[in-house]
Amino acid sequence: MFLKDVWQVAAFAKEVGREILPRSLAGEAVILYRTSAGTPVAMLDACPHRFLPLSMGKLSGDVVQCGYHGLCFDHHGDCVKIPGQDRIPSTAKVKIFPVVERYGFIWIWLGDAAKADESKVPNFHWMTNPEWAVSEGYHHIDAHYQLINDNLLDLSHETFVHPHTIGNHAVAESPLTVSEGEGTVIAHRDILDCEPPPFYVQAAGFSTRIDRWHTTIFTPPGFLVIKNGSVPAGMPKEEARAKGIARERRVLNLITPETETSSHYFWGIARGYDIENVGLTDYIRSEVARTFDEDKLVLEAQQRKLGDHKITHFPITLRADAGAVRGRRLIESMLRGISAAAAE
Repeated sequence: MFLKDVWQVAAFAKEVGREILPRSLAGEAVILYRTSAGTPVAMLDACPHRFLPLSMGKLSGDVVQCGYHGLCFDHHGDCVKIPGQDRIPSTAKVKIFPVVERYGFIWIWLGDAAKADESKVPNFHWMTNPEWAVSEGYHHIDAHYQLINDNLLDLSHETFVHPHTIGNHAVAESPLTVSEGEGTVIAHRDILDCEPPPFYVQAAGFSTRIDRWHTTIFTPPGFLVIKNGSVPAGMPKEEARAKGIARERRVLNLITPETETSSHYFWGIARGYDIENVGLTDYIRSEVARTFDEDKLVLEAQQRKLGDHKITHFPITLRADAGAVRGRRLIESMLRGISAAAAE
């Protein structure tokens, strides 16, 4: 069961155009496209006549034509043409999902359309804010989305999974504090007086010891903003900021379930320094993609070991798991609320 009365990312806005884009989102088969006026549309990927996926049809003008018997549906989901007959049955409709284009993404509401409040779209303004430079990317990961949440709420794994990019022994050894906000879990680490990992040398320009910090803010079902930064060891953050030598980034993670064993992972790295440096933007994109490739290997190996077993807890819980455990509890409480409402 997935949380569906929430906004989730269906695609990067640039992916959606004048051709049908099929995508599975939280167990729903959906097609995405734009009308000739540029309006994004999300439609159930099934013709109501014989259930052929509409993704096997074509976009003709502003209608989707089924590839089996030629029924045509407009962007409201209404059938507007049936070859060989004039009367259109009232049941000849396809479900349309609410969508919003914002922050460079197409957001979709897969639940009750009456509850789709556009003001509740999660705030990822860094993606389109001119005061930040963004390196963005996408990974398809054959793992349950909560395994990815776990990974991002326990960054101690950087020491062991990412020693050649963002990790070193100091990450796992640094204390973790975890708190909860309104519908969020916040995991924080200060990593003091440490050697800069390779990525920090190249992307932040540090060659001497640094103080680092990670603050991960998790909002269900799969949104994690990691506020991270670094300054010369022992220098107060405000002093470093005033001198222009603080290096601060936002690691933006937007995870949408695909199936029970696969996920869409949209990501962006926004930096607040040297924002005109295109070469640096490209370097960060490449190195972060390599880092997330390493995560993908781990997460998919976990999922293969789990198979179809829906894990709710693990046999061993460590101090470093505090954020991941609270994140799972938050999702579980929301899912219990859905089950209780369904039972009523």
